[in-house]
Amino acid sequence: MQSEKIVGNTRENNFNIIRFVAAVMVVYGHMYHLIGSYPKPILGTAVSSIGVKIFFLISGYLILQSYLRDSNLVRYGIKRFFRIIPGLAGVVLFSIFVVGPLFTSLPLRDYFMDPSLRTYARNILLFINYNLPGVFAENIYPNAVNGSLWSLPVEVFMYLMVPIVFFVFSKFNKKKTIIFCAIFCEIVNIVRQIFYPELRVVIYGSNVIDALALIPYFFVGMMFNFAEIKKYLNLQLATGIMIIGMMLDVNAIKGELILFFILPYFIFSFAFVENPVFKKCFAKNDYSYGMYLYGFVVQQMLVNKLAYLGFSLNVFMVISTIATLVFAMLSWHLIEKPCQKLGKRLLKTSYVSKLKCREISGVN
Repeated sequence: MQSEKIVGNTRENNFNIIRFVAAVMVVYGHMYHLIGSYPKPILGTAVSSIGVKIFFLISGYLILQSYLRDSNLVRYGIKRFFRIIPGLAGVVLFSIFVVGPLFTSLPLRDYFMDPSLRTYARNILLFINYNLPGVFAENIYPNAVNGSLWSLPVEVFMYLMVPIVFFVFSKFNKKKTIIFCAIFCEIVNIVRQIFYPELRVVIYGSNVIDALALIPYFFVGMMFNFAEIKKYLNLQLATGIMIIGMMLDVNAIKGELILFFILPYFIFSFAFVENPVFKKCFAKNDYSYGMYLYGFVVQQMLVNKLAYLGFSLNVFMVISTIATLVFAMLSWHLIEKPCQKLGKRLLKTSYVSKLKCREISGVN
């Protein structure tokens, strides 16, 4: 079978600024709900949901590229672990030992003796739970400590799916296989929305039905590693299509079908535009993951203390974005960056460094 040309890794892109904007979109979308307002959807989809889909698009592209560069499963797993788990552990422990004692309605002894603390700690193991005893019980959006965590098990699941897909379909054309997976998963997602909108299937603490909204975008992101697809990107055309699409007044199902095609095209056209002017933004310090992790809990803290002032959505948004960025910076410099360096040192140890790597040159 003829090799399929894979686009090599490059820093000449706008991915960092896109991820940061996506994180701000998530914060912005959540702000509506946390102050008791109702957001106006774009193509039938909440702004926060679009932000999460952008994360999955970029993640699909970068994770496949990482796997193609080094397909050893041990090394691949180490990289993924140190990218996700340390930051997650930081926000979970911060919520338990700082946010909880400050905002619980229970006496501290009762709070720390409550068995649900142990349940909440399982978020570190991706068993998602949103409640801490008595925390934010009187908020406008009550009891939920960090609603953003729901997508992380889906993200890690897709990390596992990348090598599985390449192993199971090793004899097939990889580009066509990924396109098929993206379209098939989107069809399943649409069918679910039409015929089973209230369906819930909970596995390991997560509603796997919610994952159907994100998995197709991860596969679409994977597609843009192929030069044959990337060559069709055009930022001017993508911008025009995106503007027209955003002006359409359609229901959630039609909007999802439109978004599925125009959002990836716009995101990757902007990411790979010639001479990307934002290529140096957040190149050394990536705060987007921290913004995503801390946004919801920081917003809940601010609403708890400031709701009586009657601030508007925009005022709350400015305050929460600045506050979340501070926490994201602390998370990056104190936890994420040091742990990623630790992961790199581990990869250079005598055992791991001897594991065979495959250079990115093409896929048969």
